[in-house]
Amino acid sequence: MRLSDLDLEVGERYTSDRLQSVFDRGMTGRGIEICYDSDDRRYLRLFARGDGPYADKLSGDEFTYVGEGQSGDQELTAGNRYLAEAETAPLPIFFFYKPPGGDAWEYRGRVEVLEFDRVRRNGRRVFEFTLTYDTKERVDRSSHASDISPPKRVETRRSRVIRDTQISSRLKEEYRFECQICGDVRRQSPSERYAEAHHVRPLGSPHDGPDVRSNLIVVCPNHHADFDYGMLSIDPESGRIAHAYDQNVDGTTLETRPDHEIDTEFLRYHNHEIADF
Repeated sequence: MRLSDLDLEVGERYTSDRLQSVFDRGMTGRGIEICYDSDDRRYLRLFARGDGPYADKLSGDEFTYVGEGQSGDQELTAGNRYLAEAETAPLPIFFFYKPPGGDAWEYRGRVEVLEFDRVRRNGRRVFEFTLTYDTKERVDRSSHASDISPPKRVETRRSRVIRDTQISSRLKEEYRFECQICGDVRRQSPSERYAEAHHVRPLGSPHDGPDVRSNLIVVCPNHHADFDYGMLSIDPESGRIAHAYDQNVDGTTLETRPDHEIDTEFLRYHNHEIADF
């Protein structure tokens, strides 16, 4: 799936199966999902429930979305971190809402992050994100839920890292689209293999990782998400994999080609700044 090929209609309702069909990936159950298209372009999917645990304030031209983490103080990791970074480095964010008692997710449109803050709520510290709808998508107030108002127009500037997709495409072909973590091969059609390329030190602010071969690992979608959520790390010297919960790969060794050397400094950066266990 390429982001440029997405055909979503504001107000349309999507079951989990239909979401998987449209995006070519299933739901993780998280409120903030970190995803990539077939060109390795990152995007986010946000989910909010009218009867959810966070009591998101979804009214007004701007609305408040509470970060993920239902117990203890929320940390600026995983989905919270990527959503926070979108304030200064915008990326596509698709917002879905399920009304109380609903059995499907209503697509509310693409949103932008105006600001975020860490506040105390019900005895713990949580992140509150102020979001507004992308000015390119307008919600028809007469035909959509009244608890979410249409957006106002704001002037924004976008910045996006330009990737050299030839580097990642070539590397995926060299590994025959096999995940370097688990060896799995996914398919985007019966005849086409599919894999994703993960930047060990992420691109863009505040990480500013380079788009080079030595900063890339070929992975399946599941382990790409595990890298982003900080559930997976790799020892820079031995290549030994540590996984927070997947015993099938925990303790195994990263598969690498002789002509693909991953920079140990990028691995150290990931382990120190992103790994969360």
